[in-house]
Amino acid sequence: MNSTYSQTTHAAIKQLFNKFSPNEPGCAYIASFDDGVTYKGAVGLDSIEKKLPITTKTIFNLASVSKQFTAFAILLLEQEGKLSLDDSILKYVPSLGAYAEPVTLRHLIHHTGGLVDYMELAEVANIKETDKLTVEESLEHLKNHQIAKFPVGTKFEYSNTGYFLLSLVVEKASGKSLREFSKERIFEPLNMSDTAIVDRYPTNFPVARSYLKNKQGAYEIFESPWEQTGDKAVHTNVEDLVKWGQNLTTGTVGGKDLVKRMSEIGPKISPTGETIIDNEDYAFGLSIGEDFDCHYLEHSGLWAGYSSHFMRFPEERLTIAVLSNYEDFDTQEYAIKMAEIILGKSAKK
Repeated sequence: MNSTYSQTTHAAIKQLFNKFSPNEPGCAYIASFDDGVTYKGAVGLDSIEKKLPITTKTIFNLASVSKQFTAFAILLLEQEGKLSLDDSILKYVPSLGAYAEPVTLRHLIHHTGGLVDYMELAEVANIKETDKLTVEESLEHLKNHQIAKFPVGTKFEYSNTGYFLLSLVVEKASGKSLREFSKERIFEPLNMSDTAIVDRYPTNFPVARSYLKNKQGAYEIFESPWEQTGDKAVHTNVEDLVKWGQNLTTGTVGGKDLVKRMSEIGPKISPTGETIIDNEDYAFGLSIGEDFDCHYLEHSGLWAGYSSHFMRFPEERLTIAVLSNYEDFDTQEYAIKMAEIILGKSAKK
């Protein structure tokens, strides 16, 4: 797609975000073609207390948009022969116990593993998002559960447990934490200098404060010190996400074959030959969207006051990202509206 900068497009995108107050939490947004044509901006405050405005360099927690980086790390290790997607999770996390034996890394990637969500178990244990929750505690919760939600490979059910466990697989297979591995093998080679995985809080670099509204309608800082990675915890800005989006086409890191695999969806049929229940077109930490007369990769995230949405249009060589520090900000809606303006086509949904 030949992209030329358009003042009209720029004005229409700016207009989208005009209604947001400069004195409240807000968002940073970007739409960038690989040839450099870019529309970007920011509204609202990074910190209400310090009256710091959000910019396109402001760093946010990506929440579940982080999952694609975990899947990518797994594919890098598979490429090196350090693991197989058909390995049982018990090879790397034996403490889960025998009931998890049939669950493979592939099942975890495509959300068909049937393991209970560790966040649900934390809730049962009365641990709130604002309390501390360590990796060890979550593993203990999972070990004590020992009941699958459904037989492996028979149903699609979105699960944070799968990607949290995949972060431990990366650690076991590479000898490095997901934070260290991603920095060395993904972020630094792609010059994503504002991107890091946070596995200990508080962070040692500036991150937008996240907010919720209390019952009186006032904004309150909302922070979660949970230490799990893999399912969330990548912190970055919209500018760095453009570099990542480009790599999903160029394969600068990983190579072209590997980035192509990022968009391969999970199986449609269960091991016993039935159609997988509630199945979705979920690839490697990315969903496949069909709209605007084209196909694209996307994922959204919502966690501890942060809301995020990422879209990559491979044929158009376009990346769109919207990151917010307010949980009720519908980042997906605004990413789709930006896509409509830029591609000149309405979304069907």
